[in-house]
Amino acid sequence: RGEPQTARRYVLPPFPYPIAPFYPQPFPASPEEELEMLEDYKKALEEELADLQEELEGVKARIEELRRMLERRGS
Repeated sequence: RGEPQTARRYVLPPFPYPIAPFYPQPFPASPEEELEMLEDYKKALEEELADLQEELEGVKARIEELRRMLERRGS
């Protein structure tokens, strides 16, 4: 018997967690490099946020499903 499709595996990022803004190198050599690095970082954060929002919606839906199931059981 497999897991329901709504089940997800939760994975925490490695510790210590990155501190924003996260620079792949200690200091950018120029304002242009810093701007490019920050734009890339912003894009990555936006993608991660979209994934988290999608996962949150799935969790909310499962919570509601379980609540309805338990209400029917209690009736």
